[in-house]
Amino acid sequence: MRTHLAENGIAIQSSLTQFYQGVASGGAEQKFRYGAKLDLFTEVNTEKMGLWKGGSFFLHGVSWNFGQNSNADATFLAPVNASLTYPEAEPSFGVSSFWFQQELGDQGYAALVGRYDLLDVWGLFYPDYGKGVDGFMNVSSFVPFNVVLTGLPPVSNLAGIVKAGEQGVEGAFLVLENANSPTTLGLEFPNGVTLLSALRKYTKLGGLRGTHTLAAWYATGDFTSFDTNSWVDFPPGLNATPTRSGSWSAMYIGEQRLWQDPCNEKRYTNLLGYLDFADSDTNPFQVTAGGSIESFGFFLSRPGDRMGIAGFYNGLGEFSNLLSVLEPAGDVYGCEIYYNAEVNPWFHVTFDLQAVNPSLNSRDTAIVAGLRAKLDF
Repeated sequence: MRTHLAENGIAIQSSLTQFYQGVASGGAEQKFRYGAKLDLFTEVNTEKMGLWKGGSFFLHGVSWNFGQNSNADATFLAPVNASLTYPEAEPSFGVSSFWFQQELGDQGYAALVGRYDLLDVWGLFYPDYGKGVDGFMNVSSFVPFNVVLTGLPPVSNLAGIVKAGEQGVEGAFLVLENANSPTTLGLEFPNGVTLLSALRKYTKLGGLRGTHTLAAWYATGDFTSFDTNSWVDFPPGLNATPTRSGSWSAMYIGEQRLWQDPCNEKRYTNLLGYLDFADSDTNPFQVTAGGSIESFGFFLSRPGDRMGIAGFYNGLGEFSNLLSVLEPAGDVYGCEIYYNAEVNPWFHVTFDLQAVNPSLNSRDTAIVAGLRAKLDF
């Protein structure tokens, strides 16, 4: 039935991902927790449906987070489970993405408008990253964390222009509502908007594909150094810092394929690195940096497996002075390694291990172990 729908312009993807993850030592609390995420995605191609040319709808119609997660147990400034921060960092349900895209002529430009889930938008640029249910679990392992703090709420509304070429997205200019609305609909604009621009260059090195992306955002409105649009729950006891007008962040993201199977385009190894700077008066971090290597189908006998190793560094700016009111604080850094084994095409099991240095100096390095089981149906 799905094949018939796809032929007529309707593609459906659904999955149930279960997590058993916990802090084995260090962190704030040593405890293992169970949580799960149910996702339903639908894409509609208006041309294949016999309506009009160049139109498409994207719907993340079910984003249901239930159970518990270990983010606060490990450290609050590098969530160890990205998927279970959506729609909220607690049991929640929402329609997190519903946008319409229309091609504008034949030069690769398209208009985009609607409701977005930021990790879904990230997939337009980096479709391999896995949304926290296939690849890395820690947010900082695959995205500059400053990108998703003050200026970019997890779930909100957007409008803009995207430019695509034969190899993928080449640029974008987006206007986003700077207010998180994970479970409610509507336009409010309580604190202005965020302007986001991105340019991407595709390259070949030794015949292997690479990309280089420059991106920046500027948010209007008033902010403090720990306004994070609900990405992070800070510990109690923090006093408000002076409010400042406007906030910004600028970043570079590069990726390069290190190996490609000439007989199978789905088997390759990819290197990704990022460096981001932000306004430290209105963002927790002044600089974030990270890198990862992921391999897809590395073993010839296991073409459906994937694995990766990543490291990241989140350097505190003025926010470190605020945290020091509670106790001495330092930068956040860590690493992650995972192996995703394909049991069969619709069932994958992932083993994940993380080591994260918390920001509060009194806490030892959090060693976080996790087991993830994903069922596609």
